[in-house]
Amino acid sequence: MDLRLRFASVCLALLICPVLRGSAADFNAVTESLPPLNYEEEGVITGYATELLQASTQAAKLTTSISLLPWARAYQTVLAQPNTLIYSITRTPEREPVFDWIGPISPRQIFVYKLRERKDIQIKTLSDVAKYKVGLVREMASTKDFIKQSEIADNNIDFAPTVESNIKKLFLNRIDVIVSQDWSAAFLAKSLKRKPEELEAVLLLDNTHSYYFAMNMKTDPSLLAKLRQGFETVQKSGQMEKLKNKYLR
Repeated sequence: MDLRLRFASVCLALLICPVLRGSAADFNAVTESLPPLNYEEEGVITGYATELLQASTQAAKLTTSISLLPWARAYQTVLAQPNTLIYSITRTPEREPVFDWIGPISPRQIFVYKLRERKDIQIKTLSDVAKYKVGLVREMASTKDFIKQSEIADNNIDFAPTVESNIKKLFLNRIDVIVSQDWSAAFLAKSLKRKPEELEAVLLLDNTHSYYFAMNMKTDPSLLAKLRQGFETVQKSGQMEKLKNKYLR
């Protein structure tokens, strides 16, 4: 192979999977910023799902290295790399055969939100939403479901890399509505020094799915079995319920 081509191939691999460089952990984990489930605070990745993963890993006597990435990049990373886990991810029929699943770790409710002060925005049905500029995050299950169900025109979609950037644009009136998980919308409003009451949930999109941990299908079976056992141990010990009380209630 030409040296220049070989160098380019190595660079591409590092760009796609930066979380794997120099890691001595038993497995790598990738996540996005989706508070209060997973987010970064003062340089530390934390949140309900993060602490649950760390507790499960410890119970399994394993080690992990966690990286916070935009969701689309995290998703491509876990698809490409064995011994890699992604969280918090919605378990959908389309994703079912793509991953090995651990969980569920939490329930999930997805709403369409607008600013309460925007009386000009009137939404009663999904077809009403498609009339407005909608903020979505790439590769998220809620995004794919919304686009499929609403048949929204491309020029009414505003894609963002993270839920934080989405809600910031909403408060700046750069978009009309967002599609968001309920806990995340309230948490992010507070983080922006705004009141959650400034947001109005105008339409429930989905409450039939849950969040999970998901691993690349080529993960070492013994590692997967240990982590599943570790998760079950944490679940039975009551620690999972304590984390829910800390972050979700």
